[in-house]
Amino acid sequence: MTIEKAPPEISVIVPAFKVTAYITAALDSLRTQTFRNFETIVINDACPDTEQLEKVLEPYRGEIVYLKSDQWTTLSGSRNTGIMAARSPLIALLDGDDEWTPDYLAVQKAFLDSHPDVDLVYPNATFFGIPSWEGKTFMETSPSNGDPTLEKVIQRECCVFVGVTAKREAMIRAGLFDVDLRGAEDIDMWMRMLKTGSKFAYHQQPLVRYRQRQSSLSDDKVELIRSALVVYEKFAASPSLTPEERSWCAQAIDKHNALMKMFVGRKALYAGNTAQAITLLSSANEVLHNNRLRAMIWALKRVPRLVYRYVHTRHDSEYSFLH
Repeated sequence: MTIEKAPPEISVIVPAFKVTAYITAALDSLRTQTFRNFETIVINDACPDTEQLEKVLEPYRGEIVYLKSDQWTTLSGSRNTGIMAARSPLIALLDGDDEWTPDYLAVQKAFLDSHPDVDLVYPNATFFGIPSWEGKTFMETSPSNGDPTLEKVIQRECCVFVGVTAKREAMIRAGLFDVDLRGAEDIDMWMRMLKTGSKFAYHQQPLVRYRQRQSSLSDDKVELIRSALVVYEKFAASPSLTPEERSWCAQAIDKHNALMKMFVGRKALYAGNTAQAITLLSSANEVLHNNRLRAMIWALKRVPRLVYRYVHTRHDSEYSFLH
């Protein structure tokens, strides 16, 4: 008689697209976890350097479930593949270029055990990889204030860090990640989970080392805003929204359009296009009402060369100025 082994308590989902240089550190951080009853599912959806990736994964093959496809289905598709293959009631998301502290799973599991009504919990994270970000935390730059309700997530009063631990059933009930999205797919997922009745929570303990890379989509300010606008407009079009929820979306869309103008205006400022910068920044501040932005516009109108010189003295690249 064969005795079936009990399923693990948590399934860790690790997409492996273009992270070959970093995934060893991610998997090593799983080896150090103090909570051990978990499975690791690594998803390779047409990684362009599959041969090298598989060499890197070889020492871990006895510890992971390795899923491979010849077709790239976006980050959403990779995560969905892992979620559907998972044998556990809990899903933990680990990007292949990030790392966990040894107590990530223990803390997250203990939180959910002590809050049985919570469907998703997100921790804090510490940035690394780019010197100017070293030591900063996610919740310093993207705070969460109060309970992470649908309203607060839409209006970005609560910014959900992507390294969540969540109930698999709640993710499936919401329809999983949208494979048609190329960015902000996590915001889209969180809003749909909350709309379908999920309860979110967070804590301040930094359990993730969140890698910053200038080449990554998540570090492109303008593209992030553009992606978020697509997500908000998609969500606003849902026939199931209440008038109040549509109003929240409209406010978020207005704010993100203003943020788009602000960052494009800052690009123009850095390039020395003063007139364009003034027009865009002034339009943005009609919505943002930011005192520092107001002061920048005032100075640009009166001493544009001085502002240009000051910005280039303080920032040796457009990237540095935008961040």
